[in-house]
Amino acid sequence: MAVESVSVKATYGVYFRREDYASFWVRVLVDVIDFFLFGLICLALLILAMVMLPPTRSTVNLMSLMYVALAFSYFVALKRSRFRTIGYRVGRVRIVSLDGQIPGYSSLIVRLLFGLLGPLNWLIDVPWVCNDKNRQALRDKFANTYVIKANAQAAGQGRIVFRQYHILWYNCLFREVDVDPGQAKGAVQSASSSAAPQ
Repeated sequence: MAVESVSVKATYGVYFRREDYASFWVRVLVDVIDFFLFGLICLALLILAMVMLPPTRSTVNLMSLMYVALAFSYFVALKRSRFRTIGYRVGRVRIVSLDGQIPGYSSLIVRLLFGLLGPLNWLIDVPWVCNDKNRQALRDKFANTYVIKANAQAAGQGRIVFRQYHILWYNCLFREVDVDPGQAKGAVQSASSSAAPQ
């Protein structure tokens, strides 16, 4: 159950039509592709290091640093660019912040850390998409981001509010865009009337 309280600042964000958010299965496809490719590259680097470098503590430190740099490059820098990750390109999706713009580095680092903390997080994170009105995974809630179709356009604008969620035994406060029901209904009607045959 979410409890709403209005933001102190008068800040606004955007929202999209429900069908413009990435669906559960698209999110699964994107994650599987991206984590598989990342794992494949890490494995290739590990094999190369085992063949070319002596098995010392320095080698382990170097490999760890390379994995962190690779994770940042792929899941933060590339995801933020117009090229997007391979998974995002195959899934035909992109990531935006609550204001509809390219998210900042800090938001994408939060998402990366949430994803890398373990498989249990992923099992809780992705199914959350099915019940969320904006199809946000938990990592999106923490990072203030949406994953939307690549060609999606904002359906409207709303005030950014804080909503409280009870997740397992934790209370979490997330920033969300408050969608006025009348405004959302008007956006759906205008979208359906523009799609109707003339």
